[in-house]
Amino acid sequence: MRPRRRIQIRPSDRGRCGPKADRQWPALVRAGFAAVVIGFAGRPTTAATEPLRVGSELDYPPFAMVAEDGTAAGFSVELFAEVARVMDFDVAFRVAPWRDILAGLREGRLDALPFVAISPERAEYLDFSVPVVVSHGAVFRRTGTDGIASEADLAGRTIGVMQDDIAHEYARRQSWATDLAGFPSLEAAFMCLAAGACDVVVAPRLQGMLLAEDRGIAGIEPAPFMLPGFSLEYAFAVRRGDDALLARLNGGLAILRADGTFDRISERWLPDLEPRGGIPLNMVLTYAVGALGLFLIVVSAMYWQQRRLRRLADARGRALAMRAEELRHLADRLEDEQREKALGQRRTERAYGEARALIQSIPDLVIRFDAEGRYVDRHDPSNCSFRPPEDVKGRLPEEVLPHDVARLTREAFNRTVQTGDLQTIEYELPMRDGADHAFEAKFAPYHDGGAVAFIRDVSEARYREARLSRAAAAVTAASAAKSRFLATMSHELRTPLNAIIGFSEVLCHEVFGPLGAPKYREYAHDIRESGQSLLSLINEVLDFSKIEAGKLDLKEGWVDLGAVLGHRACQVKPMASANGTQIEICQPEQPIEVWADDLMVQRMVLNLLSNAVKFTIQGLVTATAERQPDGALAVVIVDTGVGMSAEQMAHLGEPFYQAGDDMTRKTGGTGLGVCLVREMIAMHGGEILYESRPGRGTTARLIFPASRAPAAKEPPLEAEALAG
Repeated sequence: MRPRRRIQIRPSDRGRCGPKADRQWPALVRAGFAAVVIGFAGRPTTAATEPLRVGSELDYPPFAMVAEDGTAAGFSVELFAEVARVMDFDVAFRVAPWRDILAGLREGRLDALPFVAISPERAEYLDFSVPVVVSHGAVFRRTGTDGIASEADLAGRTIGVMQDDIAHEYARRQSWATDLAGFPSLEAAFMCLAAGACDVVVAPRLQGMLLAEDRGIAGIEPAPFMLPGFSLEYAFAVRRGDDALLARLNGGLAILRADGTFDRISERWLPDLEPRGGIPLNMVLTYAVGALGLFLIVVSAMYWQQRRLRRLADARGRALAMRAEELRHLADRLEDEQREKALGQRRTERAYGEARALIQSIPDLVIRFDAEGRYVDRHDPSNCSFRPPEDVKGRLPEEVLPHDVARLTREAFNRTVQTGDLQTIEYELPMRDGADHAFEAKFAPYHDGGAVAFIRDVSEARYREARLSRAAAAVTAASAAKSRFLATMSHELRTPLNAIIGFSEVLCHEVFGPLGAPKYREYAHDIRESGQSLLSLINEVLDFSKIEAGKLDLKEGWVDLGAVLGHRACQVKPMASANGTQIEICQPEQPIEVWADDLMVQRMVLNLLSNAVKFTIQGLVTATAERQPDGALAVVIVDTGVGMSAEQMAHLGEPFYQAGDDMTRKTGGTGLGVCLVREMIAMHGGEILYESRPGRGTTARLIFPASRAPAAKEPPLEAEALAG
């Protein structure tokens, strides 16, 4: 630590750091007063179990700094240590930046700070001892700087301050502080000023001059004007409400002032601010004998009463501390309640404002009722009220509305107020245009015990609903007529077709003798094939009509999917042979059964197999019955045929839809097969899925839900090929 030189500073900067009045007292009188204070204060009977946690700044010379060995040092540190010594308690200093130790005291990680400027803001969460130093604020500038001669010259300047210091708090309240630069320490702010990075630094005058002298920072000086209202008193600080610790600190300071220790510490750390006047020896001799006798009498009298008074004071102090704590808790609770009440009121006002803004944006008629059901206010952007506002305000619905509408309004209002639930009513009213309009009103509770009604003219909506209902009825009737027509025509067509097919089969087999020319047998075969195709078409149309009408019922039982695949594969074998296509059926070792309509399963599998063979030329069709991981059962049919595009896949399953290419026209079909498969599997609670790419073939999965499968694990599969 550098040796301190004496510098000349104005006496107003010194304040209480070395009181002149104390120095003018005769030495014996001061010593006697010190002894009396010691007698009254006494010492605790037992030392504290844990040392007091005290924070000290890193760099605030000469009041707080770090010694070469890393420990806390400085005027405030030594003064606090001496107070702890005379009051007989241990102390542990913790060195950290100013912001950290201030936060540590507020959060309870520290018990006291030895050097804190007193301010109204800090008094909200700290309690202070009697002041130990008084200093005035000053503006430091670079030496020889022109244009900074008054407080008005600070406007627009870059002003450096120590972050969260009392000077920072003061500057933030001033109108000229538009460009503040915070620094972690006062030395850093001064170095910035000396380097020209900022224009001025606002800081306590005494601390600033001492810091510049101690650190050898040249080229800065205080400006020749004072900052009004910036007079700083520095004191010990404790958390607000720690009255016991604050009393001990004040008692220790009184002892140090009385026995001269305070002056000795000041002389060691702080410079002389004015000449010290000596005390004449004759004055000391004149008053020494009398003062000494008086001192001995007082000390003797007080000594015998020390313990009794101390115990009494301790007891009263504890009682007062407890009472103060109770009052503080009560005050805090009242403050919290008032804060919550104010916050609730602000929230209510904000919500009310938001509600009004929302109502203003609603196109409906909005009417507010009071607790008795009288009209209070309304919002009518569409002018759909049947009476002017002045005719209804303050009146009851029974006085304004027709009897039946008033009764509905009153009932809805009462239910809303009693239950707090939303109520909806519908009614008709004659309007100013002479026509009856339909309205829908929704009642919601209001915070004052009344209700709010949101009323909408639904005449147009009702008219559209009526038109839609009539249109839907017409569509339903047309669909029913179509279904009846198809059913009738299918029945009427099947009767002659059965005869045509039967007679053509008789001719093909030459039941009643040879036909003669071979061409006749060929013609009879064509007639039978055409008749069967037409009959299949009629059956599909009839089934589709039954499904639409909901008249197709399931006749369920256990169906062996493997057996169905084998049987239907044999049925499409001639078509596969004609196309040069091979069919492979993968049969399980054990039957895979599903609870379903056997005829529908047969038709679905036949349709999928015939489609796969129909669109596969000289390729391969593979069919498999398998169990899915989720327990469902599936019939999977894979072909290597022409495949389908994404657009064709999107329309697959629509009634009478055909892809429209040459292959479809050659192979024929009604476009109802896939649609019927989709409807039939849906009746079983399943679905049909397709995967396909043009030129890559198609995969069709007919999936039955797990609820239609017996509880069994999937058996291994064995491929069985059927030559096409």
